[in-house]
Amino acid sequence: MIVMKFGGTSVGNADAMRRTAELIERARRTGPVVVVVSAMSGITDKLLAIAEAARTRSEDPLSLVDALRAHHEAACRGLELDEVDDLLAPIDDLRDVLRGVALLRELTGRSRDYIVSHGEMLSARIMAALLTARGLPARAIDGWDAGIVTDESHGAAAVLPETWRRIPVSVTGIDSVVPVVTGFLGGTEDGERTTLGRGGSDYSAAILGRGLSASEIQIWTDVSGILSADPRLVKSAVVLPELTFEEAAELAYFGAKVIHPKTIEPAVIAGIPVRVLNTFEPDHPGTRIVRTRTPAGGAEGRAVAAITSKKKNLVLSLESTRMLAAEGWLATVFDILKAHRISVDTIATSEVSVCMTAEARYEAALARALPELERVARAKLTTGRSILCCVGLGMRERPGTAGRIFAAVGLAGANVEMISMGASAINITFVVKDEEADRVLSALHTELVQGPA
Repeated sequence: MIVMKFGGTSVGNADAMRRTAELIERARRTGPVVVVVSAMSGITDKLLAIAEAARTRSEDPLSLVDALRAHHEAACRGLELDEVDDLLAPIDDLRDVLRGVALLRELTGRSRDYIVSHGEMLSARIMAALLTARGLPARAIDGWDAGIVTDESHGAAAVLPETWRRIPVSVTGIDSVVPVVTGFLGGTEDGERTTLGRGGSDYSAAILGRGLSASEIQIWTDVSGILSADPRLVKSAVVLPELTFEEAAELAYFGAKVIHPKTIEPAVIAGIPVRVLNTFEPDHPGTRIVRTRTPAGGAEGRAVAAITSKKKNLVLSLESTRMLAAEGWLATVFDILKAHRISVDTIATSEVSVCMTAEARYEAALARALPELERVARAKLTTGRSILCCVGLGMRERPGTAGRIFAAVGLAGANVEMISMGASAINITFVVKDEEADRVLSALHTELVQGPA
């Protein structure tokens, strides 16, 4: 049994849905499949805008819902589906909730998740109806009904252990009927709808894959796998045929957009391969993510398989002689950050200083935390910094890789402001100015991916 997840572009209109249905039918000929779908392309953002319009009363939210319905109705007509009103019935509930939001002028996390959930609910119902109409029996299942149990952290809910007991008894009959499960969605023990965070449909697929002991989890998107760099910035980027879970997790965390970082965790735990494929080039083998591989299996024996770049970060620098032979100094720093709900990405330390990076969204929180941090160190917050990350299994055993990396950075005319290397020894991460990032990325790709192995 395989899990097939299709993103927004794969279900974005009638033509895309037909193409996706053909892929599901082809896979179904060789065994059972479970399908996971995102909302149609752009719909999640539209639902968030509708929710905000209701809260602020800046626009009539019900007229925006009418436009949303028309969009989905057009897809149904293009697919020649029957009983369209039944398929789009969730929209009626949406109207009632929006009236309440407008009346109270309040949009809680619970209400926002309820509103946003309709994107996946609609696409799952349309896809299930399409498959059934084509002769392949299918049924739509909402994430909470599929057994995905979460806490109450609306907007980015955490999956609870009860999930692993519920999924096998909730998603049944897959030998005769194709389940089409809503991605991105779960539910609390009390029956409240929750969302798993943006990009969470990939995560849903991995959760279901683990819960159902799938042989493979397929992430169908609009690119032919994971590339050696962002093709918008590096035209010569190539598809990587194979990566380890470790490599994929590092790439996803530090900027690769193809796969959601959380996707890796359930797959790692269960040891299930993940394959990233292109809906629009279905015969391309894509990228296979596995537990172990030889370096030659991923990037022609190269030490570095891929390079990512993540702009608009903050660097927090702390310097203090109190660090010398002190116990608990770093604990104090992280207690302050925790109190302000600040998450850091990379860290570098010396005897008298520590530097760390955080996403730009934490700028206000860090500004509030600075007075407390300045009680224990000289603190400086720098904006407009990019994190570049070189990832590759071969880095563990290839002498001189770091030298090649930083020589390329120097030739690009940039200065490295911070360096961090993971304990796994498969990545080197460093910081440069935002305006230097693109040319550094290009120089690194030329040297490490296109140059001599």
